[in-house]
Amino acid sequence: MIDLIKINLLPYREEISQKKKQKFKVMMIAAGLIGLGLCGAVYVGISQAISSQEDRNRFLESEIAKMDEAIKEIATLKAEKADFLAKKQKVEELQNKRFEGARIIDTLNQLLPEGAYITAISAKDENSYEITGKASSDNRIAMFMRVLPSTGIFNQPELLSIEKTDSGQKFVIKTVLNPSAGAPLANVNEQSASSPSDGSDAASSPNAAALEQNSASEGK
Repeated sequence: MIDLIKINLLPYREEISQKKKQKFKVMMIAAGLIGLGLCGAVYVGISQAISSQEDRNRFLESEIAKMDEAIKEIATLKAEKADFLAKKQKVEELQNKRFEGARIIDTLNQLLPEGAYITAISAKDENSYEITGKASSDNRIAMFMRVLPSTGIFNQPELLSIEKTDSGQKFVIKTVLNPSAGAPLANVNEQSASSPSDGSDAASSPNAAALEQNSASEGK
């Protein structure tokens, strides 16, 4: 039996070309799909990064707002603290002045010799005072002026005026507080009631010495 020979009458070059075109189309479609996939992945990644950054930004803004509120509260607390300290200082100053006034009056009451009394006390400034009073004689005024510095509260007094009245001698004395004054000394009544033992106390106050001399001359 004779074998038949198969002969392809189709143009083989065209068939090869069609196969290449088909393969190219497949490759292009695959490349397009891969590109679209990559673009989608990049888009999703960028979107997630943007969303994550926005979340961080919102968190930071929230924390910044909290910090601003905390700063405002701290500023308010500082203002309240400063106001409280200022009020506390004022109260302490008033208490100190009240104590100082009470101490001055108490000390003056202890210093006054028998036959003398105070009618008015006026403050010329923070540390300077004028004491107005009456005494039965110049000697009582001199004794009062002499014992004022002995307390450590008052500096050397100055006699501003003295005037004779029907009830005795009216006097005005100026004295200045000692900045380093301590508590009033005890037994100042004994000092005010006693006469000077020597000339040193009288010499410490020229006004007091003059008053004593004047009182002595009047007694003669």
